[in-house]
Amino acid sequence: MPEQIEVTLARDWDWEFEVRRTLAAPHELTTVLEPVNSCHSAQLMAIEGLTRSPRVGSKELFARASALGLDVTLELCTLNRLLQRFAAEETEVRLSVNVSPSIVGSTAVQDLFAPWCDRLIIEISEENIVRDPRVLAEAVAPLRAEGAEIALDNAGVGYGGLSMLVALEPEWVKIDRRLVGTTLTSGTSRSIVRNLSTMTHRIGSRVIGVGVEEEAQLEFLIDSDVDCWQGYLEQPFAIHRRAGAIAATLREHPIPPTASFVIQLADSASLAVGQWIRRGVTSLDDVARVTDGCYEVGWVKFRDLVGVARSN
Repeated sequence: MPEQIEVTLARDWDWEFEVRRTLAAPHELTTVLEPVNSCHSAQLMAIEGLTRSPRVGSKELFARASALGLDVTLELCTLNRLLQRFAAEETEVRLSVNVSPSIVGSTAVQDLFAPWCDRLIIEISEENIVRDPRVLAEAVAPLRAEGAEIALDNAGVGYGGLSMLVALEPEWVKIDRRLVGTTLTSGTSRSIVRNLSTMTHRIGSRVIGVGVEEEAQLEFLIDSDVDCWQGYLEQPFAIHRRAGAIAATLREHPIPPTASFVIQLADSASLAVGQWIRRGVTSLDDVARVTDGCYEVGWVKFRDLVGVARSN
């Protein structure tokens, strides 16, 4: 297990300032496009769009925004940022985005998604409490009519269960990473994944296993007839190639003491510390604060690198 390094914030962090700062400068949000791969070929099936703040965790940021009554504004801001990033991508696959059930039927979301519906997968999480899934199905109906597809996220661990599945009749069902991550150690998890795959196919939907980190997990999903997978799993050569790209960038462009990169969370001590502390960054606080005027090299986890050696 690689050593994990986490930048923590002081308890007296000014959260209202942080939320309003994010809303005022959404370009500071890092966008991550995570591939959704076929289990049975090398085909890319879709990409999931995620946003990261360079200073704080996304869940905490949204929780604080909710307490301030700014959660809807923040969610619309992040969705717009993802669509801007997606517009710059040369891809024919769909973009999958997470949307809260409480706003998916709002005029603001409908207007934002209108030009993109036939390129979108709208993810609704089982972890959200939905009092009447039939009302939710009616809320997403206009988007589906324009070509959007629906995915039931976090399947197998949330509140909605079968009632959400019946009401939404989603095109995709995403098996939660907590189930996928324990398939190698838990017979119960294996049984649930197999049954979810079988049941999903019988209603005409496709299945995605989320959080795949080991070859054995992927092999199990293939044996269970799961259609697609997403996660941090990469062939060793791909990981080494990425690490080599970072090292080459550092050699070609030495980082001055006043400029380096932004990091929130890393699980490779040798890269997060070795490469950077040797260049004058002496503490994790320094690592969190420093910004780079020439290159943006930031990641939430080492295996989720974004913007490597990207010129501004």
